Order: sequence, then C-alpha cells, then structure tokens
Amino acid sequence: MRLALIGMLACGGSTQETTPGPEVHAAAVGALASEMVMIQGGVVQMGRGDAQAVPGFVPPPPPVDAGPVPGLEGVVPRRPKELEPRRFFVDPFELDRTEVTRAAYGVFLKETGHPPPRVDELWAEDGWNWVEGAPPAGTEQHPVVLVSWYDARAYCLWAGKRLPTEAEWQLAALGPAETETRFPWGNEYKPNAFNHGTVAPPFFDDSDGFHTTAPVGSFPAGASRDGVLDLFGNAWEWTADLRVDSWDLVIADGGDPPRNPRTGTLGLYVAVRGGSYYHDLRPNPAGERHAFLPEIRRKTSGFRCTR
Repeated sequence: MRLALIGMLACGGSTQETTPGPEVHAAAVGALASEMVMIQGGVVQMGRGDAQAVPGFVPPPPPVDAGPVPGLEGVVPRRPKELEPRRFFVDPFELDRTEVTRAAYGVFLKETGHPPPRVDELWAEDGWNWVEGAPPAGTEQHPVVLVSWYDARAYCLWAGKRLPTEAEWQLAALGPAETETRFPWGNEYKPNAFNHGTVAPPFFDDSDGFHTTAPVGSFPAGASRDGVLDLFGNAWEWTADLRVDSWDLVIADGGDPPRNPRTGTLGLYVAVRGGSYYHDLRPNPAGERHAFLPEIRRKTSGFRCTR
C-alpha cells in the first residue's frame, strides 16, 4: 500500500494543489525505509583490479577503424586508475533493497520543487525526459535515471538517508573479503540474473527481456546474499565517494584494518558501481566499477540510498 501511495502521488493522483505537507513526506519516507535491508559489517577488499573474462566468452571482432574523429585527435579516453588491493572494515548499515524508482523520485520532486530529470538533447526526447514532473508513462517502477550525483545526494538527504560509500556498496554487492564473489548472486555468470547490455555495438541487448531499463526487482535470481536487488545491471549507481588515484586521498577511522573508508577531497570524478542495461560484464566482471563526472545526467545512471 505504501508503494502504491508513492506511485499515485508521482503520477499526479493526489488532489492537493499545494506542496504536500509533513504527513505526505512521512508516508513517502516511511515507505522507502520499509524497503531497506540490514547489511552486517565486515572486511572488504577495495582495489579489485581487472578480473578474468567469463569462461566461454568470445570477444567480437574489432570494429573497422574509421579514422580519427575531427577535433578529437590525440584525445585518450580516461580510464580510472586501479589501486593495489587494500582491506578495510565497514560498520553495519542499511541499504535500499532496490534502486530508487521514478515513482519515489516523483514524490521528492512534488515536495521540494527540485528540477525533474531532463536534458536538452534530442535523444532524451525519445522516452527519457520527464514532462510536467512526471516520468514517461509506464516507467514509474523503473529506476530513476537522468539524475546527476547532486540530484541523488539531494534525494537521499530528503529521505533522511545518504549515498553509500563505495566500500559499503561493494560489501553489500559482493560480500566480505573472505567470501567475496564475482557477482552479487555468486561466482557463476548468469545472463538472466540481471539487466545487461552486450559488448558489441549497438550495446543494447534485449535477450534478458528488456531493451533499456527494467522495473526494479525484475531479476530476483540476481539478488545478493542479503536479498538486495539489481546491484549489477539496470542502472549505474552513484556512490558517495570521489574516484581517487591514491590511497593517500582516502580517509578512514582507526583500527586494523582501518574502518569505514571514504573520500574527503575535491575531485573531478565520482565512483559509480554495478554497470547498466548498456554494459556487458563478460569481458571483465570487475568492469562494473567506473567513474563519471558528477554533474552529468546519463540515461544509464541511477542510485540507491543507505543510512
């Protein structure tokens, strides 16, 4: 019933013309809180590096070289530096069971007046941009995308939560260092356990049932050991941490190993995790770790909150 309330409000079902009052905010936050999972504390190994390709994966032939792109001669795409493995202890925390939905995000927009997910690009007019505060019809239970890091932080703050650190996210997704798995569901690649893409252009892959995003929770076979859903695939997930190139830039509490690593420095890129419907993990399962500019609103980027 609470999730239904969120969907109704996000789709304009409320008869209120003014900003919803505290009782609406409490209902929304209460609904979101009821969908959280407790993650037990543990040691996590950060700096995983590249992992071997999924057994049986055959890479496609390289694309035909069409020559340099005018204006981009000599520009090399940035790949985040992989740090040497290091272990940290993460305290217990609660994490949203699913990625934040467009319905839930709509309640946040109604109450706060925050700008809706929208970018001034032609591709975004094809079923991505929100119109009059509402998401594209029929996508209310899909993960909200077209949100920047700043948008995600604002939503989590409104909900009485925050974005997870990268270490928290990894502990929830892959488990503690002594039992860490390659995927949230285990060590065996399962193409129907998550919403993924393909390594070959055009990178969309509807063999899992969805061409782009899927309603959250559509892949119960991909649940983590704690029952968290969609940690791999569907949408890249913003974390609280900037992507750093040195452990010297990471803050941690005392202890052996140090506790609760986090970044406290300024930087250009934010760590994102999990891949998306437009991403193929078969060549490199550890490639679900990447970095995006915090102000960019991508059709592949979403988030979940913790506390």
